Parts: sequence; structure tokens; C-alpha cells
Amino acid sequence: MTAPTLFAPDWAQAVREAVDRGPDDDVRAGKLPTYWEWIDNARAPHDGVWALVATDLPAHLLLEWEQGRCTRAEIAGPDAVATASYVLAAPLAVWQELRDGADAGRLVMYRRIRLERGDVLAFFRMIYFVVESLAAIGRVPARAT
Repeated sequence: MTAPTLFAPDWAQAVREAVDRGPDDDVRAGKLPTYWEWIDNARAPHDGVWALVATDLPAHLLLEWEQGRCTRAEIAGPDAVATASYVLAAPLAVWQELRDGADAGRLVMYRRIRLERGDVLAFFRMIYFVVESLAAIGRVPARAT
């Protein structure tokens, strides 16, 4: 079976499953249990919609969160991004780097993936949850568009 294409509907569903499931035991073993406990605590009450925007594509990924569960993922156009709680934007090449194993935390820290809209304080209060969700997205096999 071939991998889905980045920013295509089948990729969106694979991403939803991956971020909802969270990291596997091998990934969890690489960090202290208290790190994962912190993430679980930050994640549990989270509600909202994240828009992952590929700035050079007309299609963007929307992830809907309800009480820490990713309940919906869809590929949508620019108009749907207006309803997102948080908008994370980067050129397609950066999303491809994430898919190829780039460190999600560094991509955010060095502003290669940028928070374009959303409550900055609330975002950074849950930054490790966001980073681990991005890392999970990066582990989803996908072909370039």
C-alpha cells in the first residue's frame, strides 16, 4: 500500500488517528515519565481547532480537539482556517522536513513553523503537547504533493 499524499484527505485521517493515539512505547521510553504526565495533563482539557497551513498550497489541515481527543481532521481551503483557534503555518518544504524526521520542537522554536493566530500564552502553556502532536504528524508516512 502506498503512503497518502501530504495535505490530502487520506493523510488527514491518518494524522487524526496518530495524534489521537499519541506516541508508542518506544517514543515514550525516550523521555521521562513526568514529561508525558505533563503532556497528558495539558492535553486532557484541550478544546479547539488547529489549522496546519501549508503557505504555498490551497489546502490546509484542520484538526478538531474535544477534551484532549482529536475528533476530526479534514483538508480545507483558506476560508475554513478563519475559524481555527490556532493557526500554525509553514511552507510545504518545512512540513516535508517534519515528515522526514526534523525535530518538531526546533521547527517551532526557530519559527520555521509559526503560530500565526491564537492565544500565545495559552499556546505556550501547552507547547510540549503541541510539539509532540506535530512529531506524531511527522511520523505519519506520506508522499510529497
